[in-house]
Amino acid sequence: MKQYIVLFITFAALIAALLNGCTDSAPTAPVIGLGNSTVTKYVSIGNSLTAGYQSAGLYKSAQLYSYPNLIAQQLTKAGANIGTFEQPYWPDPGIPDPSTGKASRYVIYGWSGTTPLIGPIGEALTAREPENARTLARPYDNLGIPGIPIYSFLDSTNILDNGLVPAVLRSAGGLPKSVFLQAAALHPDLVTFWLGANDVLGFAVSGGTSPNAPTNPAIFSALYTQALDALRNTLPNAKIVVGNIPNVTSVPFFTTVNPLAAPHIPSAYYLRYQKHGTPGISFDSTKLSEANAPLITLKGQAYAPLLGQSTGKFWRDAAALQGTTIAALYPALAGAGIDTTKPFGFHPQNPWPDALILDADEIASATTAVNNFNSTIATVAAAHHAALVDFNGFFNNVKTNGIAIAGEKYTADYIAGDIFSLDGVHPSDRGYGIVANEYIKVINASFGMNVPLVNVSALPKLSAPLAKGGNGKIDPVLPFGAFNSLDVLFSPSVR
Repeated sequence: MKQYIVLFITFAALIAALLNGCTDSAPTAPVIGLGNSTVTKYVSIGNSLTAGYQSAGLYKSAQLYSYPNLIAQQLTKAGANIGTFEQPYWPDPGIPDPSTGKASRYVIYGWSGTTPLIGPIGEALTAREPENARTLARPYDNLGIPGIPIYSFLDSTNILDNGLVPAVLRSAGGLPKSVFLQAAALHPDLVTFWLGANDVLGFAVSGGTSPNAPTNPAIFSALYTQALDALRNTLPNAKIVVGNIPNVTSVPFFTTVNPLAAPHIPSAYYLRYQKHGTPGISFDSTKLSEANAPLITLKGQAYAPLLGQSTGKFWRDAAALQGTTIAALYPALAGAGIDTTKPFGFHPQNPWPDALILDADEIASATTAVNNFNSTIATVAAAHHAALVDFNGFFNNVKTNGIAIAGEKYTADYIAGDIFSLDGVHPSDRGYGIVANEYIKVINASFGMNVPLVNVSALPKLSAPLAKGGNGKIDPVLPFGAFNSLDVLFSPSVR
């Protein structure tokens, strides 16, 4: 009898366990927090992507949504006692365009039907330095400096004294003239490090003209190793998270114009374009629609309406940017076989300029550089116990498939995709939220934290929904000489 009672009790317990397992109550979610980690200081190191650069400018209303600032907010929600996350806020409308002295940021300033009119609108500046440049005695927590390549991280002698470096480092005020030394002085226990994109992006944005090659892979490997050596040796217990480099062909600066321009090439014509290193007459040709076609950059969208016209408009704009005139420039052009009385883009003597296109060899150079750099980043990160965010894989997937967040679809399309800003290179407010979340996912997985993700849907949208053309692309009207500020940002003279 006694064993029957025992069997009955055991059977009843099993039934109760099964019934409890079948209830529709949700499993308990992980508790928001830092786990067993402590975060008292967070520092972010990088370039324009880290600074919160957006739509060809740096300005406070965009910087508020920089991915480091968003990460800092989420860390605080998880219990991190990091205090105020300091950034070099440029009062709107932001930084100047070196070629005009007016604000460099681009806006949608009007419409032609469903076509957005995009460009800088000559906004007068309200300040020539960050609003907290003179009141903050210590380094900024966001040490993202637009334009810097990997070598600038450790450099304390030749680091550029023009551009935005003096405004961020403020070495004239007594702070170290070094990104690394300023970061180390803050004694962070969490560091995000995203450098290397400018070692290939300047080459790509300029159509392979300035500079005329990405950073040598062996040099990049040596410099990246030195950078992580310095961080790990100085901050032996810090949690370090590095980002790798997206392929340049995954961003709308390089993917927007081809499907817009291809239908405007008459069936009897090809687009004649200058290949890499070809200064004058050129017989290379494309329909822009074949497999592995060269890519017209977003800068070229402004000149696409001039196809077939007898014009030297691009060369006049290029001369003005160099501080000279086409009259002074034209003898050299004529000597190279250029004749602007020929139909622009459709004649070998007036070809589409090298600076506005990535040819197959340049695409291969950029892709090879990205692959080599990312191999280095993965190896060096592992050797230094740093976590890795695979932005290359992430943005390749976005380009191919898009992503869905809270019921909304985000893509790599220019403007309509709502990930990239008006310059087609840097993220929008929501794009930076998406970048922040990729960092947070890796931070949580690598360090046993449960930092909440950014609510991307709560961030400002780039614009109202826009009508697309029949090819699914938004056809913007851009000013001639569009994005000259990017040329200055990424050019060797700014390095």
